[in-house]
Amino acid sequence: RKPSKIVFLSHVSPVHCATAMIALTYLEFYSGIGGWGYALEHALRNVAPSSPEPKLLGAYDHSDLCKNVFNHNHQNKKLFRQTPIERITREQLETHAAHIWCMSPPCQPHTRQHSNQQCEIDDPRSKSFLHLCDMIGSMEESTLPCLVLLENVVGFELSGTAVDDGTQTTQSTDDSEPNQQKQIRRGSFQTWREVLSKRDYRVAHFHLDPTDLGLPNARPRHYTVAFRPGSLHAKLKDASVSTQLKATESLVSNNYDSLFTEEMLNKPPIIHGPKSLGAAPPTLPCIGDFLDADCKVESSLLRIPEKVWSSSSAWCFDVVTSLHHRSACFTHSYGKFVRATGSILYTGPLETESNDSDEVDKTSRKRNRATAFLASTRFDLEAPEARSFDADWSKDIDWENDMRYLSGTEIARLMGFPVSDADDGIDNSFREFSFPNTITVKQQWKLLGNSLNVEVAGKVAEIGIKSLLMQ
Repeated sequence: RKPSKIVFLSHVSPVHCATAMIALTYLEFYSGIGGWGYALEHALRNVAPSSPEPKLLGAYDHSDLCKNVFNHNHQNKKLFRQTPIERITREQLETHAAHIWCMSPPCQPHTRQHSNQQCEIDDPRSKSFLHLCDMIGSMEESTLPCLVLLENVVGFELSGTAVDDGTQTTQSTDDSEPNQQKQIRRGSFQTWREVLSKRDYRVAHFHLDPTDLGLPNARPRHYTVAFRPGSLHAKLKDASVSTQLKATESLVSNNYDSLFTEEMLNKPPIIHGPKSLGAAPPTLPCIGDFLDADCKVESSLLRIPEKVWSSSSAWCFDVVTSLHHRSACFTHSYGKFVRATGSILYTGPLETESNDSDEVDKTSRKRNRATAFLASTRFDLEAPEARSFDADWSKDIDWENDMRYLSGTEIARLMGFPVSDADDGIDNSFREFSFPNTITVKQQWKLLGNSLNVEVAGKVAEIGIKSLLMQ
């Protein structure tokens, strides 16, 4: 692929060139199995269907498993690098001069399980992210990324923002009122805001969930989108492009411009919710739309061990059926622990609606709450926190034949990866995602649990790319 190509917004602001279009280049930090790459491809397809795919310059992750899956889905096997991110030099990043940086830094320092979240800046797992902040702060201006995309757990925005009375401060643009402004203490997120402000990025922060975009899976995450106005055009002008770029019509404003601000470091961050996307809440499809048409995984590998389902902790399982419109967040501990690691699937018979009008009304009310019933009617399949404990809840369940874990490909679909072999509306023109045969089911679960939702990340990337190209 020739490097002299430029992306244009065919339906927003066409920018024509006598030569071909220039492909946007990107670096993927903490790349995992390559979720951000798929998200960028998804975003560019929505922004400009005729544009070339984004060009990956390098992907960084230390994991051998991630390397195997990443290379399996990329033709160029030399782009994945296991160089520790904190050892990447400024000169290397300036040489790349990538248009886009995307990253999902380690979430552990910012999770509820972390013993001292307010000291996360001293956590060794924060070191690589702080190094990237240092690089952005010191790189030569013309080599800075034009667009930066970040994904992390909800709570990342609270790191280092503890105040002297132990409360947290953020502002929300949705239903909640801004919390009272108080003194902010330095942490990773505050460092992040400072460096973006220093290098004149316009920034928007989001809290989004896949259910906000029509996927029946819970995975609330924090996203940051930051772009430098005019930087892309300046970069292309400095590049070896043979012709002058000319806009044939004036730039048109978009609905996202009002979301971006320069970071006000003396105030809490503004966090945008799903209402900021401007779309009506979607109707969620059934879990059945994401299941393998013909499960290729041996049933024994997905079967829940007796020592697990016979234990008292099995009550904490989040059970769904193919009729459900929800599923719990899948973590890297799926299949290892029971509580809050992801949903399991009931595949047995379901109760049919009764002819009795009272029973029909009752069933309708239940299904409006996205529930379904086992044939025994003993167990109402709601989220664990919505149920009352019953020691005999599962005695009529055939665990050997009617309960199983979801396969890796099924979870991947729920997380927006373009996996084929299901009636889920996947566009086959996209680069497909798959696991190599050497990756076990448990390894697939772990990798996906550490990944991101491609659909949501793609929407965030779309917002960033549109805003960048509009400047």
